[in-house]
Formats: sequence, C-alpha cells, structure tokens
Amino acid sequence: MARSFIEIHTQYNCESMLKEINDITKELEAEQKRFDEVMLRSSKVIKLAAQLITSLHAKNEKLAKSIKKELEKEIKALSKVEKGFEYYSTQAHQEYVEAIALYNILGKHSIPSKKELNEETAPYVLGLMDLVGELKREAIDELRKGNNKLASMYYELMKDIYDSTLHIRFANPILPGFRKKQDVARIQLESLASELLHAKQ
Repeated sequence: MARSFIEIHTQYNCESMLKEINDITKELEAEQKRFDEVMLRSSKVIKLAAQLITSLHAKNEKLAKSIKKELEKEIKALSKVEKGFEYYSTQAHQEYVEAIALYNILGKHSIPSKKELNEETAPYVLGLMDLVGELKREAIDELRKGNNKLASMYYELMKDIYDSTLHIRFANPILPGFRKKQDVARIQLESLASELLHAKQ
C-alpha cells in the first residue's frame, strides 16, 4: 500500500531543507548587496567622468587633475566588485575611457591603449567613438579663437579614430551601439570639415 504524502513529509528532514534555504538566502543577500554597490559605483564613475570632461573643456587643469585622481580610484573600486554584473557597469567603463583619453590628448599625450587603461574591448572601442564628439567641441572652440591649425589637428585625430574603426562590423550583442556611434562620428567629421573649410575662406 502506497504511503500517504503526510507520512513521507513526516519522515523528510525539514530542518535540513530550511537550513539550505537560509544559506541560499544569505548568499543572495550578499549578491544583492554587491549589485547595489556596482550600481552606486557605476553612477559615481559616470558622474566623475562627466565632471572631468567639463573641467577639461573649461581649461581648469588643477580641477581636472583632482577629478582624474578620484575617477581612477573609483574605477578600480568598481572593477573589484563588478564580476558577473559587467553588463550594468559597461557605460561607466566606456565614459571612463572617453574622459581619460581626452585628458591625455589635451595634456599633449597620445591616446591611452586598452592595456594602459586596463579596460575590456567593448567599452574601450565605444569610449573612443564618443571621444570623437569631445574632440569636435575642442576643435570648434579653437576655431572661434582663430586657432585654425590646432582645430585642424583635432580634426585629423578624429579622422584617425574614425578611419581606424571603419572596418569594424560585428553584431550588436558583441559591440552594443557601435554602428550608431560610428554614424554619429561620421556626421561630426563632415560637420567639422565644413567648418574648417569655411574658416579658410
């Protein structure tokens, strides 16, 4: 004769099951805490990157240096806790690349490599594409001051970035939003080329 559910349930070790569920709950609570930290630090990195870019365009070198130091500290802290949640922190890394690259360029240095920034491929490439727009802002500012030569140098750097990534064609899940950023970069180049031509006349 088959045993009833109640008889089986009575023999089952409920205490063992409850202990396992409690352990799982603690594990998930720890993951939730880490996820919250990833989101908080990502937000802070994005904010600091924006502040750094603003200070660079304003030519406030002292402030820019201070913000850069804090930004680098925050990106390291984010990298330590983001494993498994990289999807949610990609924008932070992307904007970090953009801001630090602009800092280096305006400081008369070269564009930092992926290795130098300790960044993954996608945020590095996407950050460089966004950098094109910031370089255009610098070029337009120099044109207004009559510094056509420097504006032309920024244009050439923008073109180098665009041309070097022109062959890249991958599915959106591999490089999210890249094609759109590439199109935007092309439009910015065309617009600046027109401005430079007008300045020569």
